Amino acid sequence: MSDENKKKAKKKQAKSPIETPAASAEEQLDLTENQVEFSSDKKESNGKEEKKHLKKRDLWFLKIAIISFFLAAFFSFLSELTGSLDNIIIIIILLLFLILASIMFDAIGVAVTSCDLAPLLSMASRKVYGAKTAIKLVKNAEKVANICCDVLGDIFGIVSGACSVVIVLAILKLMPNSSQQLLTILISSIVAAITIGGKAALKNVAINNSRELVFFVAKILAAFSKDERKAKKKK
Repeated sequence: MSDENKKKAKKKQAKSPIETPAASAEEQLDLTENQVEFSSDKKESNGKEEKKHLKKRDLWFLKIAIISFFLAAFFSFLSELTGSLDNIIIIIILLLFLILASIMFDAIGVAVTSCDLAPLLSMASRKVYGAKTAIKLVKNAEKVANICCDVLGDIFGIVSGACSVVIVLAILKLMPNSSQQLLTILISSIVAAITIGGKAALKNVAINNSRELVFFVAKILAAFSKDERKAKKKK
């Protein structure tokens, strides 16, 4: 009986190396098929996401154009309204406001592009008010910088130029013997010097204190966010 058991054990050992590779080969085929299906599904999903992203990017310039149109119309109307009042002090105040706003928005655009995301994420984990809004600003830095630096900066520049012309005309009414060309050159040069010098001065400040500036803006914008308001009430 012992000899027969030994023979049976040898037969089993002889069969097992033939059967196991066949089973492993079938498993490998199943695995490769699943991997191919998974990779194809992943490619399809990535392709759909890329198409959606491209569509959003294609529509972005239209949104910017519409926003720019209405903002330019509003500030132009404001400058025309103040110009019709024949009060040079109000026009100068509006011009100073436009110059300061242009400098500030340029600094915000620079700060958003140079801000590090890591400290904001740690603040969001501690549920600090305004941290989520700051993260959104940094993640959409390209769009935020486009709006702040390009859209608003150009609009404020154009309208401040119109205000400069109104100021020249107002001065000519007060001093008819003055040279219009000289006044136009002088005022436009002063406006350009203040604007460019202010942007250059605040650019370094915005880069060195990007997190503080972004967080300051985020706190203001967080007042319009439901999630931020709820988080503040819970505290």
